[in-house]
This record gives sequence, structure tokens and C-alpha cells, in this order.
Amino acid sequence: AGEVAAAAGAKIFTFGSYRLGVHASGADIDTLLVVPEHIHRNHFFEHMTALLREQPDVRELDPVPTAYVPIIKFELDGIPIDLLFARLAMTVIPDDLQIEERHLKGIDEPTVRSLNGTRVASAILSLVPNVPNFRTTLRCIKLWAKKRGIYSNALGFLGGVAWALLTARVCQLYPNACPATLLARFFRVYSNWKFADLSRAPNPPPPVPILLCPITEGTLNLGLKVWNPKKYPRERFDLMPVITPCYPCMNSTFNLTYSNLRVLKEEFERGLEIATNVEDGEADWHALFEPDDFFAKYTRYVLIEANALTEDDHRRWEGTIESKVRHLMKKLEVLPHIVVVHPYPKPVLSAYSGHGVWSSSFYLGISERYDPNVAEPTVHFGPAVREFTSMLTEQTAYNEDAMGVHVVLVRRSDLPAHVRSRRRRREKRKREEGAPASADTLEAMRAKRAKAQADAAIAAAARAQHTGLLSRAQEALANLESQPPLAAAQDELGTERLEVWRGQAASAHAESLGEATAANSGRAGDQSSTAAAAEPGASAGAGAA
Repeated sequence: AGEVAAAAGAKIFTFGSYRLGVHASGADIDTLLVVPEHIHRNHFFEHMTALLREQPDVRELDPVPTAYVPIIKFELDGIPIDLLFARLAMTVIPDDLQIEERHLKGIDEPTVRSLNGTRVASAILSLVPNVPNFRTTLRCIKLWAKKRGIYSNALGFLGGVAWALLTARVCQLYPNACPATLLARFFRVYSNWKFADLSRAPNPPPPVPILLCPITEGTLNLGLKVWNPKKYPRERFDLMPVITPCYPCMNSTFNLTYSNLRVLKEEFERGLEIATNVEDGEADWHALFEPDDFFAKYTRYVLIEANALTEDDHRRWEGTIESKVRHLMKKLEVLPHIVVVHPYPKPVLSAYSGHGVWSSSFYLGISERYDPNVAEPTVHFGPAVREFTSMLTEQTAYNEDAMGVHVVLVRRSDLPAHVRSRRRRREKRKREEGAPASADTLEAMRAKRAKAQADAAIAAAARAQHTGLLSRAQEALANLESQPPLAAAQDELGTERLEVWRGQAASAHAESLGEATAANSGRAGDQSSTAAAAEPGASAGAGAA
């Protein structure tokens, strides 16, 4: 059997940023395992998962066989790995195999999607006129997109493939340009590109697709679906079609929302302004990469809190919620008075996470169209939120005994302390007057913050109505309250013991989520009046209504 297996062979391909040569430290490595026809997908998820689980260097193993592109996620020696699977209609996989169109014959659609990544990466490198200049420019674009919070395919922005295709097209348009010129031209081209009409007027003109080469229907008549808005009416509504360059051609920006296209256009225009100033000698490129101050942009935010009993459950539940957030965004952005529903590009770990409950939050910034005759418009978020939480609890990953989700509308002033705008916090400190706090006052503040973190964990558990989660959080709070006050402990216990206790009491984050969470819990009546949209919020969990 061993000889037969060795003769049949298998091969691992890379794709994504690693294959393109623009990967950064800490970035994941996208890989594809290609196997012969006698190995099936269920074998891969059963046996490969078991083998990986036995490896001591593998952590955070998370198989997702039901995903649009079935995948196993894990960390190997601290390096994130995304492993896809493809079964070809071949009895033997040669060592020199190169994936071509003929290998798409006789395979299912998930396998076609799995093969697409490595084929697209190879096609991009073959279609750009100067690979080193392309790589340098793409590194800059990826850094800019991450700093500005617009790098996330799951949350309705653009992913790595789309950014690579946009950059490659500019390289084709200016084949002899150096990276600095390509960077400036990138913003000039896409600030003026004809994307979808954001006015939502009837019969808007179609957007112009971004192509590296003509769309092909293939040469082998395999019958695979190719992006074609004339043939498929649904594709007429694509907002910013960026088409992959190999058969079957697909739109890599399928998840893009109206709100996010509006944000992208603003960022392209900002980039063009900075690039123009750089070319005129009035600025340098550092301004382009200034982080976006997301938590200072909007007056109200939708907070989506993901809670779970264990770290593994939380990681899976967080991923499930992340994949569905854009559905809530689409429901919200069509409501009256709503102009933009802008997602923060990644979940934020709660300050009390790990203290009896694992928790993180997604944030949506809400831009509203105000009526001068109305002090504050009432926007009914409730139906959209209920549909969203119902969608989540119907997912196979959901375990009502161990997971919960809570959605609430909050003002900017009520945001958790650890996510509030750092710029605004600095400005507030400058405005404050008075002498520096004494050592005793600082110790008391740290103790108060630690207790607030435990209180916040209990509040989160109570919202989700998880018995086990609540008991753990209460136990953590009891342990905190059994300790002596920090200021008084210094003389009795000595500096060494004090530092140990301090590490236990303030082991979450430097800033506490507790005060904001407690305020939100105690302000339910206020939520119903100032944020009637949330009605006053929605929760899902064990025993939740």
C-alpha cells in the first residue's frame, strides 16, 4: 500500500501573497494540496485533520469543510497556514505538474474554486511587464490598504487577489514606469475609473470591468460559468468588477457593498491628492500610510459582540460571524437616513476576554443623513438585527450552550475605552488640567479597572444567558474581590508580591471595556430612546428570547 501511495504522488502549490512574492512577516501562507482521483475530500478532512492534530507544532486547527472554498486553517510553528484541497481526474500526480485548463475536466465546482488561486497567481506574474516593479508597487498598495482599513474580502472590501489585479492593470498601462510613478498612477487611474453609480438611480450605466486580458470561454468546452453580465442578470449588479485572468473568469470583488465602494472612492481620491502633492514636492509618501481614525469618524456605531465558553469555540464562532457581517451591512444601508455602513476591517478582542469568557467585537460605523427639522432621526435597526442573529443561530457552527452574539447600537462616547480614538484621547489629556495622580491613586485606578473587566465579563455572559459562562465570570470576580486593595497591600506584602497581584488584577488590556459595557447594560432605557433603531439590541444564546 505504501508503494502504491508513493507512486500515486501528490503535490503542494502556493498561491496568494506568498506565490506573488509580496508576503510580509506574520502573514498567512496559502497552500493547495493536489491529489489523485482515488482520494476524496472527506478523506482529506478526516485523515489530514487527524494527522495535523497529532503534531506538537500545530495550533489553532480549524477545518471548514462546508466553506465556499473548503479549507483547513492552522498555525505551524507560529505561521498561519490555509490549506486547500483539489482532487484531479488523474491516477498519478507527477512532480512537475503545472495546473492547466485541461485539469479542470471531470472535477466538481469546489475543486475548480480551489485550483483558481494558484492559476490566477501564475497568470498575474506572466501578464505584468516588469515583475520586480509590480511586487514593489503591490507591497505599497497592500500596506496602504491595511493602514486605511480597506483590506478585507470577508467584510465587503477587497482581498489580496483583487488588490493584486488592480496593481497589475496599472503596471500594464505604464510598462516602463518605476514603482513610485506606478503608485501615483494607481490613484490617478482608479480615482477616474467608471465604477457603479452610487446614486441607486434606475437603469444606471454599467461599471467598466478591470481586465488583465480578454475574458475567455475556454478552449475545451467544459461548460464552467464565466463572468458575463449579459448572460447572468445577477452580475449586472456587481459594483466594481475586477475579473480574474484565467478560465473560468470570475469577479474577485463579489462581496463589495455600496457603502464600501463609497469608502474606496474616498480613499482613492485621498491617495490621488497626496500623490499629486508628492509629485509637486509639497509632501512625502509617509502621509499616504497614516492609519485611518475609524473610531473618530462616526457619531454612532453598531457593535456585534461574539462570546464563547472556550478559546477554540470563540475562534470558530468569530469566523462564522465575520463571514456574515456583510449581510447585516446590506440590510442596514438600504434603511432611510443611512448613508454609509462602514465596517472596521477586523474583530477587536474584548478587554476581559479570557477571564471566564472569550469575547471579541465587530464594529460598523454609521453615517446618517440628518434632517434639519429632526433633532435625531429614528432608524429602526431592529428587524435587520433580528434577521442577522437568526441567520447566525442557524449556522452549523453555532452551539447554543457555548456561544452567544449580542448586537447593540452605541454612541461614540460610549465606545469601549480600548478602541476609542487615540487622537481624541490625546486631545482630551491635553485639555485636562491638574497635577499628576499620586501612586496610591494610580493603584486604586488599576484595581478599579481590573474589577470593571470582571464586571464586564459577567455582563456579557448575562446578555447571552449562558449558565456556564456566567458562573466562570462570577468566579473570576470573586477571586478579584478576595484580594486586598493594591495601595494597602504595598506595605503588608512587599513589592514582589504586589507585582504578582498586579499582574493578576490587570492581566487583560491596559484599557478597560468594563465601564462602557456596564454603562450600556445599565442604560437600556436610554438605548431604547436614543437608539430606538436597535430596539434596544439583539442577543442570541442559550435561553435567549
